[in-house]
Amino acid sequence: MRRWTKWLAAAFLLFSLAAPGHAQEHEFAKAEEVFHHLHESHLSKPEEGQLVQGALRHIREVAREELNRDLFVSPDDDTLWELWTRLRQWKRQWGFDASWLNSLAIEGMLQSLDDPHTQYFTEEELQLFESDVENQFVGFGFRVRMQDGEFVIREIIDNTPAAASELKRGDRILEVDGQSLSGLEFEQAYLRLRGEEGSKSVLKVYRPSENRELEVELQRALISVPEAVGQLFANGEIGYIRLETFGSEAALQMKEILDSFRQSGKPLSGLILDLRDNGGGYLSAARNIASLFMEDGILMYTTNRNGVEVATWVRNGSDINIPVRILVNNGSASASELLAGALRDHGIAQLVGSHTYGKGSAQQVIPLSDGDALKLTLNEYFTPNHTVVNQVGLEPDLAVEDDGAQVVAALRSLGATAWEIGEQDGDTVINGIAFPTLHPLWKQGEGGLEVRAAVLAELLGEEDVGLLEYVKLAPYLEKYKTLRLQQQNGAYTLFYSQSS
Repeated sequence: MRRWTKWLAAAFLLFSLAAPGHAQEHEFAKAEEVFHHLHESHLSKPEEGQLVQGALRHIREVAREELNRDLFVSPDDDTLWELWTRLRQWKRQWGFDASWLNSLAIEGMLQSLDDPHTQYFTEEELQLFESDVENQFVGFGFRVRMQDGEFVIREIIDNTPAAASELKRGDRILEVDGQSLSGLEFEQAYLRLRGEEGSKSVLKVYRPSENRELEVELQRALISVPEAVGQLFANGEIGYIRLETFGSEAALQMKEILDSFRQSGKPLSGLILDLRDNGGGYLSAARNIASLFMEDGILMYTTNRNGVEVATWVRNGSDINIPVRILVNNGSASASELLAGALRDHGIAQLVGSHTYGKGSAQQVIPLSDGDALKLTLNEYFTPNHTVVNQVGLEPDLAVEDDGAQVVAALRSLGATAWEIGEQDGDTVINGIAFPTLHPLWKQGEGGLEVRAAVLAELLGEEDVGLLEYVKLAPYLEKYKTLRLQQQNGAYTLFYSQSS
């Protein structure tokens, strides 16, 4: 379309279209409302033509693949007026349903952003999202992590459909109802696992331990678990808190756990906060949790699409006054990275584990006029030292890949000298606390009992041991006089003391 014609169209729209959130009541009002929010608020400042072309090209692709319809899209279609003109033309010419065109137009606009964290929610999907953040969710009953580009079951929750199935920890999820998860971002894959209570899906998984694929049908159920759990390690001097999500109850539950530690009779000498595979949640929860560690200080800096920087502060908190280690991995994202980065920058904590996910953007859930919602990226955040997180992630202070060895490394850095390590129901038990780990602690080899090499390497401080997957235990029992193995009722326990 010629430039002057487009200018007239733009001028007409300026006076005729309602403000964002108040789109005119017409057949494509839903897509129009989303368009305005994206165009005027998204962090990347998308141009009108980018969103219009994204919408039209996506509809064309779907129509070609699913309906064998060849729709014409001009590269000059780059105004909102031209988008509506095309949609009305296709609706009239091909008899397309307006709600179908609305949905595809929204999908196309979102895809054009290349931002997996900006999402459109129906009213039902919004309820599922909010429930997930509160750790009350409809699902199968397992937790996953992304590992080497694959979606791995890291934990199966008791008394859930997954626990009653043949799924095992360590299974790789390949497909959901025939749809591959390969190449998807974590949030995109997670959407395919979600669904309504009572709905069923068939999962195709690969089990490395048996070198085979299997299909499992599961029914989704309502599952509620605490946002934070914790207990003291065996000596009673080091505390452990596992935070599953940054929901509305997370800070309160953490405070109750910390209070119980302080009332246990022994003064705490250290704390391990486990944020592994914690994908984030509410900013308010992160700020409230940070106030349990420091009295006052900057939590983060945020910048909006115009580059305006704002500092978010923690006020009237309480200094924890003990050394803190934060366990992190590639599944630690968003609010987890925000909290971990802030506590490290303030000298309160050190990070132990592997590189974090790199989601340094903040979203806001914006209600739409029909009960649906848009989760929209509005800001990028930085740590108090202005460390970039987005698409970069955080490097740990102590780099340890193996999940069991990460706990051992954190304890050693806090001064632990006595160890009792075993296995129970597939969990690795370290000084009285059970940790779900992807790999078993023990393995029977040709030369006798073998132990997970990374765990033994961290325990003994022998880095070369960790280069292997499993090592024979016998030579180390001979080498270290304070290392001993106990077997009782078929279960093995390894004891070690660093003192002579």
